[in-house]
Amino acid sequence: MTPPIEVRWLWRRIYTYAATLMNSAGVGAIVWKLDDPGALKWLGLALIAANVVMATLYLAGATVTDWAKLAAAARGPRD
Repeated sequence: MTPPIEVRWLWRRIYTYAATLMNSAGVGAIVWKLDDPGALKWLGLALIAANVVMATLYLAGATVTDWAKLAAAARGPRD
């Protein structure tokens, strides 16, 4: 039995690389037009956060159902 497509390494790599390239291209376009240091600081922090999420998805390989289970566990038991 093969694992679901989102768990396989090939598709995780394709998704992660494509999302990172699109993220970097968007940030590059914004930085090219922006000259406000304060806004650039927050943009840089947002890029770091986005890359952390991408790395988590790529390395951990959690599926959407895994993330849903984690979120449900964080909310606590339902009454």
